[in-house]
Amino acid sequence: MALTKVTGQGLETLSDGVTITTADNTAQLTLTSTDTDANAGPHLNLYRNATGADSDAIGQVEFTGKDDAGNDFIFAQIESYISDASNGAEAGYLEIFRGVGGTERVSGMVLSPTETVFNDNSGDIDFRVETNGQASILFADGANNNLHIQSAATPSATVSGFMFSSDQLYTSAGATAGSNTQVRFINTNGLVGNITTANSGTAFNTSSDYRLKENVSYTWDATTRLKQLKPARFNFISDSSNTLLDGFLAHEVSNTVPNAVTGTKDATIQENGDGYQHIDHSKLVPLLVKTIQELEARLTAGGL
Repeated sequence: MALTKVTGQGLETLSDGVTITTADNTAQLTLTSTDTDANAGPHLNLYRNATGADSDAIGQVEFTGKDDAGNDFIFAQIESYISDASNGAEAGYLEIFRGVGGTERVSGMVLSPTETVFNDNSGDIDFRVETNGQASILFADGANNNLHIQSAATPSATVSGFMFSSDQLYTSAGATAGSNTQVRFINTNGLVGNITTANSGTAFNTSSDYRLKENVSYTWDATTRLKQLKPARFNFISDSSNTLLDGFLAHEVSNTVPNAVTGTKDATIQENGDGYQHIDHSKLVPLLVKTIQELEARLTAGGL
């Protein structure tokens, strides 16, 4: 590099490859600006004065020290690249590296024109976000490919939150065995449901407060509607053991208890799995209870 400094005689250019050596821990280089305007200053510009091309590295800061064997090692590094050198579409990205397990330049963070990536191709490296009262408000487990929210790497009753993995969801909302809200479901109407635990049980709850409802009626015919349901036995196609299950076909329930079924019959299946119909069997419970009440009333009246 070429260094230029202002002296009493004008500009003086120092030779390439200048090294500044000191024997203490004070600042080796200080940039001072005496400007009083609102613009940024001091100003440091790492300028690569050459026609650029995509993927060119255009600036680098290395943090080098010696290991306990006296070998030089780059313990951390900041590097900038050209993402797109096209005139009028210029774009760049910045990457922060650190040394891991004796290997230099292990990516820690990439700031690109399209995304921000932490631990890119870094294997077993965790990512954690900490708040004032929670050491792991967000925790990505690099070894096991799990995501924890308000939870430690190993779920326990002493850490509040829940964890997503490829096939499991762990939750924990306190050290006590009493009632705890594990997950809350909220939309523009406010809290519309939750999952709670107490002692050794779990409850999946939807809003049912009378203050949220209107047009309440207790006189309706449940028996006729119940007779329209068609309980069936079946196995899922994906089950190679053909295990028989008891249940319903969603589209056959939709005409009788519409709110128990989501989705449309024969909808196009999307890549993410959307398109299939789903059923909430709990929505059938009021129909069953009302039918039993009607049956008991007929028995009591001698109608059967």
